[in-house]
Amino acid sequence: MFFLPFSEALPRTAYVLWTLLSLALLVLPLLGRSRPQTGPLVWIFASLLAIVGILSSSTNAEDVQWHLITGVQLLAFLLLGPFGLRKLVANHPRSITVGVAAFMAGQSVSAMAAFAQILGIPVFGYKALLGRAPGLAGHPNLLGIFAAIALVVSVYGLCREGKKAWLLLSLLVNVGGLLVSGSVSALIAAGIGILVVMISARAPLKVPLLIAGGAALSLWALVQLTAETELFRGPVQRILQVTGQTNQLSTLDIRENTYAFAWDGIQKDPLFGAGLDDGSGATYDYITLTHNVLLRSWFQGGLGLFSAFALIYIAAVCLIVRSLVKGRDASSAGVLAVLVSFSMTSAALQQGYFWILILGAWALIEPTRQRPHGDPIRVDSIGLTNEEGRPGALHASYSR
Repeated sequence: MFFLPFSEALPRTAYVLWTLLSLALLVLPLLGRSRPQTGPLVWIFASLLAIVGILSSSTNAEDVQWHLITGVQLLAFLLLGPFGLRKLVANHPRSITVGVAAFMAGQSVSAMAAFAQILGIPVFGYKALLGRAPGLAGHPNLLGIFAAIALVVSVYGLCREGKKAWLLLSLLVNVGGLLVSGSVSALIAAGIGILVVMISARAPLKVPLLIAGGAALSLWALVQLTAETELFRGPVQRILQVTGQTNQLSTLDIRENTYAFAWDGIQKDPLFGAGLDDGSGATYDYITLTHNVLLRSWFQGGLGLFSAFALIYIAAVCLIVRSLVKGRDASSAGVLAVLVSFSMTSAALQQGYFWILILGAWALIEPTRQRPHGDPIRVDSIGLTNEEGRPGALHASYSR
């Protein structure tokens, strides 16, 4: 999990190794002696629909081998991931502590690298470009989404534990990371996720005040530090650029072009799909992929894969609504809200970082184990106190 925030920027060999290790993390828990927990039917149905989409779109793929590799990787996440991670959480509750802490540490390192880049200092060859820093994530949008996830965890901690120094520091670092990424999509997703967390956790008034204060302080500090380099562009400048109100290329126009191209392809062949390899998925410029996960899944994987994604997304939205109404599972609901909203303007499909975060959040919602007398145990949330109730390490809290 430490490497997840910069997994997409790893050298190819290291990336393949990281992906294989991630898949092994999902599969190995299923090989233990204890009986695997039966899981929600949504994942089983989605896997069956995905198989139909993968097979049907293979006939149109430009690179059949890469199409199948992508399909197998995606199917592993859908079919094995929910059950493997849930069993891991059930058998080793402390794995939540380790995983979340490692992710937060890795994201903090990436954010601090982004701060150096926005000051004009390249880090491992990465530097700020057009007012946006990639950190160690390899792309500003990726830095933005990881910062948004870290913010959700930090805000949940503030709702639960109050003003702890490390939570306030995490809030400042990740607000800064989000701002220097210049990702408007991640900024919107973070706002939605934070709102979901605060409502679901029934946050006291001090939490939104801390968030507003932290955001204002981070923005002021970035403006002061980058006044001479002019490498930082604030949210207002980025929104103007994205919407085409400057002399620079509008990324909103680029996304709309990919949507139009994908929709045209869907209308021509709504059933079978173009193929899951990147060559088959290239849109108007023969390079850019469709920046909407539902449209991309339909365009490249046909009606079967689209139905699989739609089923999972509907279930995720239902879980978020349940959290808002019942005031439970706040951290998981916030993470799901960030990922669902961000993927509406991103090309995520089979990427490991995307699915590991979704599956991790899901594993904390679904039942994971049973008490000896049979009453179900449910992971309510990621806590920020230890088992004795003292503040400190992350842990999973359970209830009947």
